[in-house]
Amino acid sequence: MLSPITLKFLEAVKIHNHTSRMHANKELYLQEKNRFLALIEEVLAQMKDIDPRLEEIQAKDCMYRFNKDIRFSKDKSPYKTRFGAFMSMGGRKSPLPGYYIHIDPEGSLLGGGSRCPDPQQKENIKLHILRNREERCDIVEKAGFRRYFGEVDGKDTVDLARRLKSKSSKAIFEQLWTTKTQNILKNPKALEMFLYCRWVVDHPLTEEEVLSPDLADILVKGFKKLKLFNDFIFRGF
Repeated sequence: MLSPITLKFLEAVKIHNHTSRMHANKELYLQEKNRFLALIEEVLAQMKDIDPRLEEIQAKDCMYRFNKDIRFSKDKSPYKTRFGAFMSMGGRKSPLPGYYIHIDPEGSLLGGGSRCPDPQQKENIKLHILRNREERCDIVEKAGFRRYFGEVDGKDTVDLARRLKSKSSKAIFEQLWTTKTQNILKNPKALEMFLYCRWVVDHPLTEEEVLSPDLADILVKGFKKLKLFNDFIFRGF
């Protein structure tokens, strides 16, 4: 399990984010890294019985590197200030739906869905959502899901009419423009779902939960609520 030292370590990295400091505290880093890795192993062992797509994945395939890629970043601090893992078929870099763990002194969470689809995959997911919007509504509008993950769809600050004129939207609408789907496209609520839908959801974790000896069970309980959502998104690829 994690400990208060885990959060204190991450807080210290945020304040003293440079290589010499990390090298001086290498043993502490390895200790906390291994704590988090053990957590992933415990969660993954349980999740393999729930989601068969995780069967071939190992914990080390899921854990994100602590070193940052600073080649194209204005922020040249070399280390992240959080521990993160994404359990998905193909590991942490997979665009396929999975289960996310984020441990951060400033706000930890669990989440899931498709975290890094490429542009074409995003359009495929949108098309899948619009074609099967009733099934998706059945999943995300269930009281337990909505209460835990909050509102899944919602308008952002971009004007709806402007979004409808975008090339990517028009391309998908052309694919959908059949007798079967004309009424869907004329439905404002369906259009809003298509344009503002999300394929990632999350739930905040309190510090008490993060430091609980039952953290693995807390995470698995939350991930169970995600299984149908992930199954639905998976079919969009």
